[in-house]
Amino acid sequence: MNNKTKNIVVSSVFIAFLAFFAVMCVYSYFNPVETSTAERRPLAQFPDEITWGGIIDKTVIDEFEDYSVDQFPFREFFRSIKAKFQLNVLGLKENNGLATEDGYIVKIEQDFVDTNVNYSIGRLQNFYNKFLKDNGGDHYISLIPDKNYFLGIDYGYPSPDYAGLVDKVTEALPEMEYIDIFGSLELDDFYYTDTHWSQDKIGGVVDTLAGAMGFADRLSGNYTENKLDGFKGVYYGQSALRPDPDTLVYLTNDIINSCTVFDYEQNKTIGVYDLEKFGGSDGYDLFLSGTKPLLRIDNPNAEGDEVLVVFRDSYGSSITPLIAEAYKTVYVVDIRYIGEPTLTMYDKMNMIDFDGADVLFLYSALILNSNSFK
Repeated sequence: MNNKTKNIVVSSVFIAFLAFFAVMCVYSYFNPVETSTAERRPLAQFPDEITWGGIIDKTVIDEFEDYSVDQFPFREFFRSIKAKFQLNVLGLKENNGLATEDGYIVKIEQDFVDTNVNYSIGRLQNFYNKFLKDNGGDHYISLIPDKNYFLGIDYGYPSPDYAGLVDKVTEALPEMEYIDIFGSLELDDFYYTDTHWSQDKIGGVVDTLAGAMGFADRLSGNYTENKLDGFKGVYYGQSALRPDPDTLVYLTNDIINSCTVFDYEQNKTIGVYDLEKFGGSDGYDLFLSGTKPLLRIDNPNAEGDEVLVVFRDSYGSSITPLIAEAYKTVYVVDIRYIGEPTLTMYDKMNMIDFDGADVLFLYSALILNSNSFK
């Protein structure tokens, strides 16, 4: 093949390549993807309105740049190539804010955002003062560290000021007894591809809470492990590395199996574990059916009449069934999805009873560092 023929072939392939991508870009324009299943987030769309003013102040340009990145043809394929090249070829430990060590995928945070933390603590204060302060029960609060806390200890990565966060929380809620569970956890207690802890590995956390709250003698401590393969956590898709999925474990025993869960939102009884949720967008929703504003767990085998109110996020979904063994009734409140007016209405209608109940605020640092509460 002479040089002229080679040049023609190369030029033809290059033009065909450009034409193919041009066609795919046009196709993407008319068929935009609304949501990234892998990243669990909405994708940027083509700017709604293009004006000279928007071009001059660069708002339209910024929107178009976000759109072009999010809607690029074969985006997931190229994300995967980039991530694996950086990890395996360049030897980089971090990609798009996610670090990988010994198979654990962890979101790196330099520090907490003061405005988010202050807002979250303010919402906790407000709910505490309005519903719980004078209810006659014992009040506790505990914070759950993210995996980046252990990455900083074990591998020297930068991590937020957890001690400062604890100080802020305890200063804002001095009436509540702080329970330190940091020492009851390690990196191995969390999933490789997800932010959450694994229910079968938090026995130490349960014991720490039980010792501080006085219900240790009401726990059986005996469970059956049930395993579900193929759990793809939130970082499975966000990392673009396509690692091996985790095995999700949930614990059962006769007491947990006998408990009933009432869902106030749907006005019906649901199960402690919803196995159908495992096949959904977030397999961790198996625990207490995921994001539920208000639940009531009734334990017919409880020896006493103790009542507990747990204000929690998704971490609490997996630990609360273990704690519920020790109580007659456990109210599970998620103030990311229920506001004061609704909770006030339930209280006035005697659908929820705070009087004399013990109270536990159990939140992850990730949630306090977000703007999630109503």
